Amino acid sequence: MNESLGINEHEALDTRPADRPRAGGRPTKAAARERDARLIEIATDMFLEHGFEGTSMERLAEAAMIGKATLYARYPDKGALFADVLRRRIIEVNASLEAEFETELKGRSLEATLVIVARRMLDLSVSPAAVALGRILAAQGARFPELGKLAAEEGLRRKIAVVEHVLARFATTQRYAIADTSLLADLFLGIVLGRVSQLVLLGVPLEPEILARRAEAAVTLFLHGALAE
Repeated sequence: MNESLGINEHEALDTRPADRPRAGGRPTKAAARERDARLIEIATDMFLEHGFEGTSMERLAEAAMIGKATLYARYPDKGALFADVLRRRIIEVNASLEAEFETELKGRSLEATLVIVARRMLDLSVSPAAVALGRILAAQGARFPELGKLAAEEGLRRKIAVVEHVLARFATTQRYAIADTSLLADLFLGIVLGRVSQLVLLGVPLEPEILARRAEAAVTLFLHGALAE
């Protein structure tokens, strides 16, 4: 990610209340964080509702009640702003996944654990927000190739890490046919997700029952190949 955006994970997830701005001067760091968080929230809503082309920096500045000069000082163009929205969204989604799995997966078998993981990954891939962001990336990929690279490196890498962490928990009781758990996790996601993202981008409806059946079948197939004899 381009460091010129000036965002890190801690700032992206920081929701502490802001201090009051200094009278007649620049806002405090806390107030600036609150302003930036509000800006990103509004920008996310606008991108998801109106798409990339339908969102303008001028309308965004007006909605966020900040000056255009302030907005352009923070983000030199709309591509940089969308990259920040995308990155923060990736962090937010994966942080919630990690927290959820930390509490819900304890004490379950490998098969039951992977079914839960598969269901959540499928649910996320067909969520309205994921579909909307996917359509923006598909439409703007040639114009802003760094956005696709960001989604692949950050989004996929983090999902692989989540699955790899699950597989590592069972490493003492299970022997895998492939020793590289990162590769194994990547293959698991490939089996689970398959063409689902492509289908939802095309507007093909996928009923919850279909997704549930897919998750269970994918886990069964994966375990048959992943576990050593």
